[in-house]
Amino acid sequence: MTANELIKMIDTSGDLEFSLREKKYTILCWYHEGPNVAEQVTEDNQRVFPDGKALVNGYIINGKPLASQMNDFKIISVN
Repeated sequence: MTANELIKMIDTSGDLEFSLREKKYTILCWYHEGPNVAEQVTEDNQRVFPDGKALVNGYIINGKPLASQMNDFKIISVN
């Protein structure tokens, strides 16, 4: 999956679950202030972004933006 494909999914989906380096995350794409992302279970690293592009380019995991980690990114489910 590319960063642009993920941006499109965020901007058009409901809920999206993904994993990255043994951690799982949820994106609530429908959140009224913009996509809301956080680690599952702990809800650590929770952030809200105005749109998918801002989330993919601005959400930091392990010191790097999500966009630069697409090779290790795996979609678990999309609702």
